[in-house]
Amino acid sequence: MARSEDPGADICSDARRLLTPAEAAARVLATLVPIAGVETVPLGQARGRILRGAIAAPRSLPPFDHSAVDGYALAFRSAPDEDASYRLVGRVAAGRPLSGEVRPGDAVRIFTGAAVPFGCDAVVMQEHADVVDGVVMPRRSYRAGDNIRLAGEDVPAGADLLPGGTVIDPRHLALLAASGLSRVSVGRRLRVAVLSTGTELRAPGETLSEGAIYDSNRVMLLALFDHPAIETIDAGIVPDDAAGIAAAIRDAAARADLVITSGGVSVGEEDLVRGSVEAAGGFLTPLKIGMKPGKPLAFGRIGHAAILGLPGNPLAALVGAMIIGRQVLAVLAGMPAPVLRTLPATAGFERRVTPGRIEFAPACVTGRERDGTLVVETLGRGGSARLMPLTAADGFCIIPADIEQVSPGDRLSFLPMDRLGLYGSV
Repeated sequence: MARSEDPGADICSDARRLLTPAEAAARVLATLVPIAGVETVPLGQARGRILRGAIAAPRSLPPFDHSAVDGYALAFRSAPDEDASYRLVGRVAAGRPLSGEVRPGDAVRIFTGAAVPFGCDAVVMQEHADVVDGVVMPRRSYRAGDNIRLAGEDVPAGADLLPGGTVIDPRHLALLAASGLSRVSVGRRLRVAVLSTGTELRAPGETLSEGAIYDSNRVMLLALFDHPAIETIDAGIVPDDAAGIAAAIRDAAARADLVITSGGVSVGEEDLVRGSVEAAGGFLTPLKIGMKPGKPLAFGRIGHAAILGLPGNPLAALVGAMIIGRQVLAVLAGMPAPVLRTLPATAGFERRVTPGRIEFAPACVTGRERDGTLVVETLGRGGSARLMPLTAADGFCIIPADIEQVSPGDRLSFLPMDRLGLYGSV
């Protein structure tokens, strides 16, 4: 792997002022606070919602002492006599407790999950005891508390059950249900409006005129941010007309907490989004990020709504949404900002790169090293408008900003697609 001796020597002068993705994200997130609003929902509708405030356990888990095995509950009060035998006086199963107290010297047939009768001190497994003529004779040593799960052993009553900010998943639902809770207070859903700009864009299914293309970004972004804690709003396609864009953004901002645009945030004559946001009463600040693709991003605000401007090319829009957009949505919704969890990888390719910007290159996994490290190969070259390399990729190979040559065997980082929130998670 060849590193540039002077990372700024071969790039334009303003590259020295490019932000790293982490710096850009930090600047944006510092301006955000979670949206207000709480609603109470039944557990069946709580998956993926964000818990507002900690929940204290209303009761102990388990709520009573119960048997961990099928066997015999023994009452001996003091230290057990390993040569003792016990008179079998009853039977208990889960949901069918024994009333009254078991006296010393007696035993009760018990099954897993059943409440341990009052007076019993231990449970011996059925395979470790003989029963003859109603008398239980343990065949192994035992002591008080054996095979008994104590009340509150999992969660004592009053203890913190779940902290505020928890993104509720099936594990949490099980814990809440076991605690007897049928409803929880969660943050209201974050409203996110997505619109595409460009006179050349048409909705899929429409007839294409000469020079027109189908809009792929909007459906991609709407699907990307489909999440139980988010309400997505399709704000449509807006032609390259400053007044029309301003009106569309103003309308979207009135309905949403966050407006996401794609296209029109670069510096060309037809890139009108920034001026349109200002005309609508807001502001949009370019984020000069040392990232490839996805350099032309912008962030600002219009009224109460935040606005994120993404590039128009699909791959660049996706990378910008992954690196900056996911974090913006998470913080606004009241979740912790997600961390990109990469895997170590070995380059299975050779490639010259221009230093100065970290590159997220679509890549596929072609094998593994002896130690299990993934071997990856980049897919397709030809710009951020290409979709086939993206759809064929297993993830992104991350090429550092100070690299000018990647050779086979070089160590890199790999970001799998299933860690990007591409399948309905933020």
